[in-house]
Amino acid sequence: MSIQGVIVDFEQRKTEIRFGRLVELLLTFSKDSKYGDVVTNGFRRFVEEASGETALDEDAIDFGAIEDEFLEWVMLDYEDDSIGTSIARAFLDSIDEGDLPDWEKRALSQWTRSTLALYEIESIVSENHVVLRDVVLGGEYDVIAEGAGVGMVRWTPMLTRLLSVDGGYAMGATAMPMPRPLLRYVLKVLGHVFRSARAQGYIGGWQGFLKMSGASLRRLVRVVMGVWDVDGDSDGPDEDGPTEVREAGAEKLYRSRVVVSDPDEARAAVSSMNEVRLLGEQAGQGGRTETHYAWLRPASSAEFSGAAPYSVDDAALMVFDGEAFIVYAQSRSALGSCRNLLRKSLGGNVAAREAGARGTERRQKRPSREAMEMAREAIDGIIREALEAHYGIWADTPLPALLGESPRGAVASGLGRKVVEDLLKDIEYLESLKRRAGMPSLDVERLWRQVLDGGSSRDTAGSQCGAEDANSAACGLLGPKENSVAKLLDEMMRQDGYTEDQIFATAKMWSDYVAAAKPNVVHASTWAASVEYASAVARKEQVTQASVALKYQVSVSTLSQRYRQILDTLNI
Repeated sequence: MSIQGVIVDFEQRKTEIRFGRLVELLLTFSKDSKYGDVVTNGFRRFVEEASGETALDEDAIDFGAIEDEFLEWVMLDYEDDSIGTSIARAFLDSIDEGDLPDWEKRALSQWTRSTLALYEIESIVSENHVVLRDVVLGGEYDVIAEGAGVGMVRWTPMLTRLLSVDGGYAMGATAMPMPRPLLRYVLKVLGHVFRSARAQGYIGGWQGFLKMSGASLRRLVRVVMGVWDVDGDSDGPDEDGPTEVREAGAEKLYRSRVVVSDPDEARAAVSSMNEVRLLGEQAGQGGRTETHYAWLRPASSAEFSGAAPYSVDDAALMVFDGEAFIVYAQSRSALGSCRNLLRKSLGGNVAAREAGARGTERRQKRPSREAMEMAREAIDGIIREALEAHYGIWADTPLPALLGESPRGAVASGLGRKVVEDLLKDIEYLESLKRRAGMPSLDVERLWRQVLDGGSSRDTAGSQCGAEDANSAACGLLGPKENSVAKLLDEMMRQDGYTEDQIFATAKMWSDYVAAAKPNVVHASTWAASVEYASAVARKEQVTQASVALKYQVSVSTLSQRYRQILDTLNI
């Protein structure tokens, strides 16, 4: 074992012992008879919020499945009317000076303020040591917990509670990693609920909101994970008899053979297919010359972040031996899609199968080990080339997530850097999952440098602009006064729980308005309030002119006048 490994193991053991000591202190205190009603009342409240049901069948509740989460919540979050505070706070208030070491007091004080929150894995130090970043409030935390890094990839989102333990952090009873594509949705729902609460009179900040809504947040994450569809491996009936051919220890490889009646016509038909390209010719089994074609599923132009979809579900190899096309794929989905497209392209050129020939054909035509290895390598090569080509132009491709801007242009404008960082995290997460599964993947580090550090020979949008165009939308640059509005928008909208893409959309609205109307900016707060409200109206957010005006400390009448100017100018 390396020295580093010994140190990490020691730190883990120390954290476990000290964490256990603090938990035992709270558990012992909570068993006092005067807190019996608190726990009973809290249990009903917890189950109602966590399940969304108000009429509960207590006999149907699996208490064992939620016991740890409930005990943590009832001691740290729940404030019963009978004691007016949480059990953990009551414990701290009951101890005298010198009863506990200073580190225990500091840790338990943080526990009373802690909340269930959303984090992402910034880095994985070891199987039991990760660095988490709070995606709502910011801040990075060193976390030591058994198995915290096992099976994880960088930028994995996680719902958990972080509890201080003498300089570091442990995870609470809830530790729920989720697919990264769900994070944006959860954040939007969370922000919408927060702003609705503010509109109804809630005056606290994010920390207090998360504190009082932890059980509901737990339910939200579980619901969206429950409806998350991870099964995309359906390809309909196997009318051509696709065969799984597999060597010991090798990944799956599926094969389907389509016999043709006119070879020349078949070659011409396949060569005209948009999704297919010619790879070349080489010697095959029995001395025959084989023609190899690559099939790649077309990428969706509406993909939100522009992430490449290419994996083993999206590529196949077609080998023509002079009398039949043999389709190889590493998933049933790819095999079914490619085979069906091939048959459609060939039309009436598909030869009829002789009765009773299917089983014999399979036995006679089983590919050799060399053919299988060639097919696997070819499919992996098709995917790698597709990834390289896709991400080779990603930085300069207009994306829906950036409202038609390219990543490089959004970064150059100074308005979209944080959104682009999130998109790069999405891409790195997806490519890391592929790599962990043994699939072809792309090293995203070069893409990070290319987009965020300007590591490319291409001109950025900003470098193409002259001084007279400094405020144009095409240039994406704002003058000092206009930029002060964008900065204020970023600060104030972030406090209200808007996501990065929502903030960017609002800042871009401001940039477009500046380009079209060239307003005279005297008070940044007036324009920022007007733009935020205009953006909220366009997105049908439930906010009022009065609430936005109050937040920015401006008059409602001025806000109303300016926001209508913005919408009219931009034809929204």
